[in-house]
Amino acid sequence: MKNSEFSKNNYYLDSSVHFFKLNFQKRLKFLKRKNFLFREISNFINNCIDNSKNIFIFCAGNSILSKNINCKNIFVKEIDENYEVNYKPNVQYVKEKTQNIISECDTIIISDIEHQSNPTSNLLDLSKIIKDDAKIIVISRNLVWMILIKLLKFFFKFSPRKNNFLPSSYLENLYSSCNLEIIRSEKIIAIPIYIPFLTNFINRIFRLPILNIFCLSNITILKKKDKNFSIDENLKISFIIPCKNEENNIKTFEQEIIEGNQSNEYLFGDDNSTDKTIDEINKLSEKLKNNKIIKYDGPGVCKSENVYKGIEYSSGDIIVIYDADLTVSFKDVEFSINILKNTNADFINCTRMIYPQKDGAMKFTNFIGNSFFAALFSLLFKKKNNRYVMWNKNFL
Repeated sequence: MKNSEFSKNNYYLDSSVHFFKLNFQKRLKFLKRKNFLFREISNFINNCIDNSKNIFIFCAGNSILSKNINCKNIFVKEIDENYEVNYKPNVQYVKEKTQNIISECDTIIISDIEHQSNPTSNLLDLSKIIKDDAKIIVISRNLVWMILIKLLKFFFKFSPRKNNFLPSSYLENLYSSCNLEIIRSEKIIAIPIYIPFLTNFINRIFRLPILNIFCLSNITILKKKDKNFSIDENLKISFIIPCKNEENNIKTFEQEIIEGNQSNEYLFGDDNSTDKTIDEINKLSEKLKNNKIIKYDGPGVCKSENVYKGIEYSSGDIIVIYDADLTVSFKDVEFSINILKNTNADFINCTRMIYPQKDGAMKFTNFIGNSFFAALFSLLFKKKNNRYVMWNKNFL
């Protein structure tokens, strides 16, 4: 991997970069007040790292974690240089070309996942470059505290208001799709402040099942899955594009199709449009004769029936359902397809619900509807996911 995502400026969310740069002094005071919390996390990690000689830590204003971690060499990537405090002589802050260092580390600690601009891409990159026996330790917030902290942010400015919302159910599926498996998962720290005798006792008790839903942090330890599978890189892809009154959007597909693989097929299903959608599909098909563009008539009942009909006409090994309004970038779709090709996943479910959205990007009623269908989808597939976008045809 020549150009790792870890070295690019867009590794972090813009909102997080802005917050940590602007609020350094306030954040520093917060870290001093919460020294006990970070020490507890570090102590737990020490029990999991098996005498690692080299550890790499991804941080967002919390490199204080390195202060109490026992390791010969600790490499840290921070969100802003103001937070690069040398707590110990064996701590080294890095900025560029981190993949070479990571490939030599025994343990990778990710404590910034809620501030990453693309956690999926970063985890997939990690799974490709880490040693086969290396561990990845992900520190994330528990759902109860995630909601509580989101509310507290309106009154206390200790963290960016906009960051990734990453429930453990989503993260579990994310790990699997990035060719990583969970070998241990713990919820720790019910009380993040030190009260003599009481804190240690309660924090131990609340690590028990049921009670642990009130703990602040999730600590998840991951390792690479065994790659005992072989995927044909030349798998044919069918893009099913349900359309209804998309006259102005059809022409925007031209450049995407030209830049795509010629073996791909594009199935436009017109669902009784009242505008010139059909004419635009015909023009596109005539203009791009070297590409396989198929037009079919949707049943005019609903989008799902339109998609099912498209599946019947498709001949690809992988099926992608792609909305005609192009609100999702083709590059993101290609990234999902690459996950399918490079891991042992049979099914990839994509979502835009976990990342910060622009104000007014989605109506509240739409958000409720998405959440409802996410729950329904979870019941049907026994997996907790948010949005159904793509599947492997052989999986059905």
